[in-house]
Amino acid sequence: MVSRTTATDNYFLALTLPSHNTEQLIQWRATALPADTGIPVPREQLYMVLAWMNAPTVSQLTQLQSMISGLRSPSFTFTLNDAGYWPRSGQLWVGCRPAPRELLQLAELLRSRAARVGCPQPAFPFHPHVTLLRQVPTSIRLPKRDFSWPVTCQEVSLLRSRYQRGRIILNTEQRYPLFDREQD
Repeated sequence: MVSRTTATDNYFLALTLPSHNTEQLIQWRATALPADTGIPVPREQLYMVLAWMNAPTVSQLTQLQSMISGLRSPSFTFTLNDAGYWPRSGQLWVGCRPAPRELLQLAELLRSRAARVGCPQPAFPFHPHVTLLRQVPTSIRLPKRDFSWPVTCQEVSLLRSRYQRGRIILNTEQRYPLFDREQD
């Protein structure tokens, strides 16, 4: 059950990466990028956000949980094989190109459910990515995209994010399994 929310709590639905994929990302970041490139995103914050809820009410979270618990989305695999940099936000990320249809459909479904309960979603299109570094200078030279890591997605997590004492504290509130195609 979702804990009580305050104005400082934000929630999001995300794909959390298997530990071996997280290790691959950390190792690549350490070897492919200079140490002073930016602020590394901590291990527990290496995830792919699918839908965002900025300070939702308890009622909104309850409604959203009810909608999501009945979803029958299939598990799927995608490949992290792309990297990029967003100068406006100063983020360096890895993602997948092309994104599989299942991933795009799941993100669209979750975003529409969040919007339906009154949690507006960003106006920009969904770009599947995992942020690796923040506050990256605009002078960054992107490393070669010499990686290809398959990621198997078997669940979506509802995460709560709270900024407290200069740190982001994350809690996994709920996990929603994706079903195997053979089970259908």
